[in-house]
Amino acid sequence: MNEEIVQAFARIARLKRQEVFDDERLMPQTSVDDAMQAAPGWVGSSWDGGTLLVGINPGGGGDNYRGNPSDKALYDACRRLKEARSVSDQKEAMGALSSLWMQTQRTHNIWRIISKIIDATGERESDIAFMNILPFRTRQDVQPRRGEIGRVWRMTTQPAISALRPARIIALGAKAYKVLDAQLSTRSWQIIEFKRRIGDTSIHPEATIVLRQLQAGIR
Repeated sequence: MNEEIVQAFARIARLKRQEVFDDERLMPQTSVDDAMQAAPGWVGSSWDGGTLLVGINPGGGGDNYRGNPSDKALYDACRRLKEARSVSDQKEAMGALSSLWMQTQRTHNIWRIISKIIDATGERESDIAFMNILPFRTRQDVQPRRGEIGRVWRMTTQPAISALRPARIIALGAKAYKVLDAQLSTRSWQIIEFKRRIGDTSIHPEATIVLRQLQAGIR
């Protein structure tokens, strides 16, 4: 994996919650240790500037969230990337995190839409990358203030996207699209909105149109 990409994602893993948020109002009430850790995302082992999938932030911020069996391993992998110092250690930690995260996502509803996108673009899972604009959980999954989004964008999100140099960016959901549309004002990359249903229980009708366009090669 490209050293610039690895270091950009390692910077995300080292990001401190207090560097982003103005106060504690969006601090989740459960799984607090995990909520304090930034979760960078993953990059396929064959990444060569393909499709970047971008969400708004990790789920699991609900007051009644009881955790997922895969949470411990995933957040431990994020911490290993945070603690890695040498380039070789960072590359190893990023590779391990990416493999684990991809494996974990296959067991979640979000995989329903990711797999459809992969099929439509004709890429392999190893050809794409995934990240969130905000790498922290928020209480009740509430979106942060504009200033907080702008802060994390400048510190880590935009540098990571620049390092990846994707051919296209697919925003997973309206919230992610609105931020990307506002922040990427220079239109350096093509941004596609992929609408989602709550809980990703099925494919949104407008997203079905996007899948057809991707398959036809017109997006």
